[in-house]
Amino acid sequence: MTTSLLAGLAAVAAPMAVVAVATAVPTMASAQDFTNGTLAGSVVDTTGKPVVGATISIQDTARGIKLAAKSGSSGDFRVSQIPIGTYSVSIAASGFDTYTDNTVAVRLGSVSGYTFTINPAGSVSEVVITGTRARGVDFDRTTTGLSIDVAETIERIPTARTLTALTLLAPQAVGGDTAFANGNGEALASIGGSSVAENVYYINGMNITDFRNFLGGSNVPFDFYRQVDVKTGGFSSEYGRSTGGAIIAVTKSGSNEWHGGANLYWQPTDLYSKAPNTLLALEADDLSNPNINLNKRDRNKNIEGNIWASGAIIEDRLFFYAFYNPRNIKSTSYTSGTNGSATSEATSATYSTTTRNDPFYGGKIDFNLTDKQRFEFTMFHDGQSSVETQGVEDITTRTSTTAGSGKYNTSNTNTLSGGDVKILRYTGNFTDWFSLSALWGKSDYKQTVAGDLDGEASVFENGSVVRGNPNLTISQGADSRENIRVDGDVYFSLLGRHHIKVGVDQEKMDSSSVESYSGGIYYRYYAGTVTCGVGTTTNCVRVRVLTRGGAYSTKATAWYVQDAWDLTDRLSAQLGVRAETFQNKNAEGEIFVEAKNQIAPRIGLTYDVLGDRSTKVSAFFGRYYLPIAANTNIRMAGNELFTQDWYTYSSRNATTLVPVLSGSSRLSETLSDGIVPASTSLVSQNLDPQYQDEYILGFQHTFKNDIKVGVNLVYRDLKNVLEDFDTGYIFANYCKYANIAAVNCNPNTMGINGSGYVLLNPGKDLIVTPDPRTWPFMAGKTITIPASVLDIPKAKREYTALEFTFDRPWDGKWALAGSYVWSESKGNYEGGVKSDNGQVDPGLTQDFDEPGWTDNAYGYLPNHRAHVIKAYGSYQLTDRILLGANGTITSPRKYGCLGVYPYGDGRASSTTVSPFYCGGKPTPRGSQFQGEWIYRFDMSASYDVPISDTFGKLQVRADVFNVFNFKHAQDFNEAGEVALNSPSLLYRLPSSYQTPRYVRIGVSYSF
Repeated sequence: MTTSLLAGLAAVAAPMAVVAVATAVPTMASAQDFTNGTLAGSVVDTTGKPVVGATISIQDTARGIKLAAKSGSSGDFRVSQIPIGTYSVSIAASGFDTYTDNTVAVRLGSVSGYTFTINPAGSVSEVVITGTRARGVDFDRTTTGLSIDVAETIERIPTARTLTALTLLAPQAVGGDTAFANGNGEALASIGGSSVAENVYYINGMNITDFRNFLGGSNVPFDFYRQVDVKTGGFSSEYGRSTGGAIIAVTKSGSNEWHGGANLYWQPTDLYSKAPNTLLALEADDLSNPNINLNKRDRNKNIEGNIWASGAIIEDRLFFYAFYNPRNIKSTSYTSGTNGSATSEATSATYSTTTRNDPFYGGKIDFNLTDKQRFEFTMFHDGQSSVETQGVEDITTRTSTTAGSGKYNTSNTNTLSGGDVKILRYTGNFTDWFSLSALWGKSDYKQTVAGDLDGEASVFENGSVVRGNPNLTISQGADSRENIRVDGDVYFSLLGRHHIKVGVDQEKMDSSSVESYSGGIYYRYYAGTVTCGVGTTTNCVRVRVLTRGGAYSTKATAWYVQDAWDLTDRLSAQLGVRAETFQNKNAEGEIFVEAKNQIAPRIGLTYDVLGDRSTKVSAFFGRYYLPIAANTNIRMAGNELFTQDWYTYSSRNATTLVPVLSGSSRLSETLSDGIVPASTSLVSQNLDPQYQDEYILGFQHTFKNDIKVGVNLVYRDLKNVLEDFDTGYIFANYCKYANIAAVNCNPNTMGINGSGYVLLNPGKDLIVTPDPRTWPFMAGKTITIPASVLDIPKAKREYTALEFTFDRPWDGKWALAGSYVWSESKGNYEGGVKSDNGQVDPGLTQDFDEPGWTDNAYGYLPNHRAHVIKAYGSYQLTDRILLGANGTITSPRKYGCLGVYPYGDGRASSTTVSPFYCGGKPTPRGSQFQGEWIYRFDMSASYDVPISDTFGKLQVRADVFNVFNFKHAQDFNEAGEVALNSPSLLYRLPSSYQTPRYVRIGVSYSF
C-alpha cells in the first residue's frame, strides 16, 4: 500500500513541480502540519518599506539544525516543515545593521509569522540586538481554536493534568455529560455543539482516536506532551474524520543538551472536600442526620509521578527522549442508599472503589540525517487494568452486608484498556519549493470487561444491577489500527503565490469482540402494574439472553489537495478539497457498509485590512465527514443471538434473586437470531455517512504590544446522520402501502432480517433486500419504503456561536487570556452518544429506533450552553514565586422529561423509558427545567527553591481547584417515569455535582 500511496502522490505533484521549477519564489503561505511548524515573516526598514534580498539565517542550537532563506520582493520569507521550538534568527542586508534574536518561537498548528524591523547601518551604537520583532496575525488559515505549549501552561496556570483539561481551555469547548468519562474519570469535551463522540485525536501525526466508539484516544500522561493544538473549526482539507473538533498533539524530544528530572504530584484525601449527595431525595429533608449524605464517605487517593531523561546519542544528529509515569489512583464513591424514606435514614448504601496502578512508559528517537532530512520514531505503552470493586455497606456498622442478604457482598470488575503505539515519521525538505513527509503507525487497544461475578445471572431492579457483574454485560475484545500517510508541499507563483499541499492516507482497523450478559441471562423486574409483553399485570419480569461476537475490519482512506493562494499582498484564499472513503465489514468478512469518495470542500478567504499584517477579516466554508464506528459492525453485523421473553413470577431466590417463573412466556421475541444477516437486508442501499457543514466569519487584530483580540461568528449544520431503526413498528403500514396480503406481513416475526433493525439515514427512503429466511415472500426482491411510511424525521442539529477571544502573551511578568462564547445548540439528535440516558452507541442510539420516540425530540440539546466565560493567567510575584489563576463560568444545561410512549397506536413500545412524554403528555426536549450555573475558580502558587544553576531547578507548588468550593449540580436525572403514568421519585434530582475543592501538591526537579 505504501508504494501505491507514493505513486498517487507523485502523480498529483508532478505537474505542479514543473511549474514550480520555472517560477518558484518565496511565499508566506504555509500549510498547517501535524508535527512540524513554519517560520514566516517580512523584513522591513524603520520606515516600513520592505527590505529585498536580506539573508535570513535560522538555527536551532538545541538540535544543530541550520537553515537559510532570502527575503523576496515584498520583504517576505518562509522556512517550512521545521521542528517546533525556539530558534535563533539572524538577518543581514546590505546597508543595514545585522539583526539577531535568539528567542523566536515556532509553534504547532499555525504559521509563526513575525515582522522584523532592521536599522540602517551605523544608526545605533553599542547594541547587542538592533531592530525589533513584532508578532503578526496568521493570514494563512481560518482555523479557530487554541495552540498550547504544555510546559508553559502547567508552569503558569492551575489545570488538571489531562488532555481534556487542555482542550477545555479553548473557546467553544465545554464539558460533556459525566456518563462519558475518559480513563481518568473525567468528562470528555464537546466542541462546537457536537457530541463528545465526534472529536479526532492525533499524536505525532497518527490518529489515536478510539475507533470503536470515538470516545477519546490513547491515555497519555500530561508531561509526555510538548504542544497541543485544539482546532474547534475551520480545518483545512488535510484534517478529516471529525464533525466535532481536532486535538493535535506533539510529544517532547531530545536535544544536544542532556536534560532529565522527576516530579511527584499528590492530592491529599484530607484536603478533598465532599460533594452533596446525588441520589437520596431525603437529603434536603434531613440535613441534620450525619448518615444521610453518603458522599461524606467518598475517598480519593491520587499520587502520580514522572521520570524522564533526554540527550544526544550523536551530537546534532541523533537524540532520545525517555519517559516513565508511575501512578497510584484510588477512589471510593457511595452512589445510592436503600431502605430510606423522607423521615427515616437509609440503612445501607451501594459503593464503588476504582483502582489504577499500571504505569505508562514511552519515548522518542529523532535522527537528523541532514539538516533537511529527518526521521522520528515514537513508542509508548498506555495499557491499563482498572479494577472496580462494588458492594453494599451497612451505614451504621460500616461493614459490607453478607452474601445471604439478597445482595452481593463485594465484587471486582477488571476493565482492560490501552496497549502499544508505534509511530515512524519522515520529513524531507528537498528544495526551497518542495518537501515531503511520510508516516507509518501501529496501535493496539484492549477492550475487555471481566469480573468476579461473571458466572452469576444478571438481575436488574429499581434502576440498578443488584446481582451479577455490576456492568450487566461481560466482554472480551481488542482493537488494532495501522496508519499510512504521505503528504507533499509545493510552492510556486502563477497568477499569485501558491502553496499547494497534497496527501493521501489510509487507516486499516481490526476489532474482535465477544459479549454476553453476566451468567448468560438477564432478569429485569418491573414494579407495580405494567404492560408485560401482552396485557398488564403485576410481578412482571423480562428475561433476556444475549451472545454476540466476531472479528471485524474497517478501512478509511482519503486524499486531499489544499492551496494557500496569495492573490495579492493583502488577499489570500485557502482552497481545499478532501475525498473520504469508508468501508466496514461484517463478521464474515463481507462489506457491510461502504461510502466512496465523499467530497468535502474547504474554502477560506483572509484579508489584510490595514496592510501591515496586524488586522484580518476572514470567511470560511467547510464540510466534514465522520467515519462509521466499528461499534456499528459489532452491534449489527455479527452473529448476535438476542431474545427476550416476558413472564410473571411467583417468588424469587433469596440469595441469587432469580425468579420462579409462573407458567409459560406471555410474549417471546427474537431481536436477533444468531445468524449473520445479509448486508443488503441490514443497510439501506442509499446510505450516506454523517456529515456537517460549517460557516465562519472572523476578525482578528494584534496590537503593537502583542495583545491579540478576535471575534468569530460560527454556524454549524449537521446535514446527515446514520442510525438504526426498528422496521417492526412500520411493518403493517408498509404492507398496506405496498398492497401485501396480511398473511405475508406479520409484524411479530423477525421481519426484514434477523432483528428487524436496519441502518438508514433518517428522513430518507429505506431501500433494502429482505432476508429470505425471515420474509420468504419477498425473497430476492429489493423494496423501497418511503420516508413518509417510516414516520421518522430528518436528523437535525444546528449550532450558532458568537466567540470573543483575547490574549495578552507572557512578557516575563504577567499574562492573561480567555474567551466569551454565546451559543445555541438545537435539534433532535445529539450525536454518537445519548446524554439523556448515558448511552454510548455510535450509529445505534435509541433516538430513531421507534417512530414514537422521535416525537417532541427537537429542542435544546444536551451540550447547549448559552454562555461560557473563560479566563486564565499568571503573575510573577517575585523572582522565585509565580502565581496562577484559571476560572470558568458556564450557564445551565436544559432538560426535558423522558417517560413512556402513552398511545397504543403501534408507533412505539409502551415499556421503555425513552421518548419525551411524561404522564401521557408531551414534554419537549429542553423545555421542562434547567440545571445550575457552574462556577469554577482555581489558583496556583509555585516557588523555585534557591539552588545553584549547576544542579538544575527545584520547584514546589500547590494548586487549589474550585477555591470557593462551589457545589452546583452539573447533571440531572431526566427520566420522569419508571412506567406509564408511574412517576420516578428521582426525576430532576442531581446525578452528579461539580468536583468539590481539592488541593494538589507537587514537587519537581529538572536539569
